[in-house]
Amino acid sequence: MVLPPKLIGPAISMITGLITSTSMSFVGLAMNYGFQPDFAVRWLRAAATSYVVIVPMLVIVIPRIQRFVMRQAGMPPR
Repeated sequence: MVLPPKLIGPAISMITGLITSTSMSFVGLAMNYGFQPDFAVRWLRAAATSYVVIVPMLVIVIPRIQRFVMRQAGMPPR
């Protein structure tokens, strides 16, 4: 499967958002709520909610971070 260049940013945002939202909601819920019988349901709800919030933010932020880092590295922006 070949990913069109214009979809690289959104794909990175969706994958990063999935990893971030699931891991952070798991840690936060485990530390603050503990492993109660309904932990899995609460965790999936928290992960889904945070995913919906974080992915649009990442779509906006990641390209700006990439341009900043490229400039700092002396590479031409794309």
